[in-house]
Amino acid sequence: MGTKVSVKWDKQMYRDVEVDMSAPLELFKTQLWTLTGVSPDRQTLMIKGKKLRDDTGWASVTLKPNTMVLMMGTTGELISEPAEKIVFAEDLDQDDPDALNQLVVKRGLQNFGNLCYVNSTVQCLNQIDELQPVLDQLKSSSSENNHPVQLAKALSSLLTSLDPSIPAPASGKPLALFNVLKTINPVFAEQNQMGMNKQQDAEECWSLILSQLAIALQNRGEEENPVDQMFGISMRETSTNQESTDEVLTVTTKHRLLRCHIGNKTSHLFEGLKESLEEDIERNSEVLGRDATFKQISKIEKLPGYLAVQMVRFRWKAAESVKAKILKSISFPFTFDVLDLCTEDLQAKLKVRRNEEIKKHDEAVARAQSQVDEVEAKTPEPEKPKDADETMDETASAAAGASANDGEATPEKPVNIITSETGVYELVGVLTHQGRIAESGHYVSWCKDKDGAWWQFDDEKVYQRTEEDIRKLTGGGDWHMAYMLLYKARNSYD
Repeated sequence: MGTKVSVKWDKQMYRDVEVDMSAPLELFKTQLWTLTGVSPDRQTLMIKGKKLRDDTGWASVTLKPNTMVLMMGTTGELISEPAEKIVFAEDLDQDDPDALNQLVVKRGLQNFGNLCYVNSTVQCLNQIDELQPVLDQLKSSSSENNHPVQLAKALSSLLTSLDPSIPAPASGKPLALFNVLKTINPVFAEQNQMGMNKQQDAEECWSLILSQLAIALQNRGEEENPVDQMFGISMRETSTNQESTDEVLTVTTKHRLLRCHIGNKTSHLFEGLKESLEEDIERNSEVLGRDATFKQISKIEKLPGYLAVQMVRFRWKAAESVKAKILKSISFPFTFDVLDLCTEDLQAKLKVRRNEEIKKHDEAVARAQSQVDEVEAKTPEPEKPKDADETMDETASAAAGASANDGEATPEKPVNIITSETGVYELVGVLTHQGRIAESGHYVSWCKDKDGAWWQFDDEKVYQRTEEDIRKLTGGGDWHMAYMLLYKARNSYD
């Protein structure tokens, strides 16, 4: 059981607010968001004059029943369409290549009839920095023409068309990729009574693409398949017989995403994942000689460079024969710490790396301050100009080096794929669904670029968004709501 506290905000007093001190502070802020309408990023919490920080959470305070928590913050505005839309390249003179090249913007993907689930999946995959180089190597070196390789090459070409620095039409065409998808899985070839493509599940599209890429990239000399380096999660599942606790079974399973189940009390991503990793299952007991209930607890023992999470929002309604949607609001963090979801062995390794990064960060700050102090203490002497002989020698040396390398083929280097060393991730993509059932509605992707700006990709339409807009994708109504989340490992405290 948690501790119940009182929360004072403005002129309002909220009593008996339950605090789960084993959960991140973000979860408590989400509870307050539900009560007050103040989003977590706008909240400042204080206890007895001491500010609560997200990185330390409840560890820095001692809570007693009815402790007073002071909250400061204001509610934000509802999301709205941008006042000024981005100018699309198709609005320019299509016969003037210079005009197209002058406008460097994000590119969308054309929708040829209910392909929004493909388009949104591809835009999120485009956030994987290492994916395009890996696919380029395969494209240039593989002579195979099986379906997985066809899919990899089609995806490579499509991702290239999204690069705004390369002259290309204003929006890409996913038809080649779609044709391979429906060849591999005939479900994607299904059509409605009007002869149009049927809407499909974006997560099924995501998983099919990754599984086929893994096949195309296997046996290429790497110790681990590049797809599993990017997305692979190893889980240690421990099952304990509830009728005979001496019977404990432990296995390791492989996954490429986490599933966040949504229960009646679920309001935050961390809660949903924790519930998903602890469940009761029926299985055969060798001790009892019959089926019995086992308590299965799963812990992560290997983390990927990119963490994909599916919000399990669809469930089958037999009465209506449809996959209905759970509209409940589930908040998610921009910075996600998965330490508490890992095995003890992995936690120990992650903590060592975190301490190293903290020390490195503190030393860098100290060095920077020292340099500032030195600059302020003295004026640097102007650099002595080099004489003509020195300049000629350096030029000749550089030319000789360049000449020595002429004609040599540059060996193909393996792509360096990011790994998670701290267990901390940053949100870089959100795939949303708008609608009430899986077989209809609309998928859109929201992605963060290298400059920290958020973009909404609605097929061929592209809008720039803010973090506040992304926070509104939690669900609870008929607006776009998060269906899949993409996190990238953050190994530095810079």
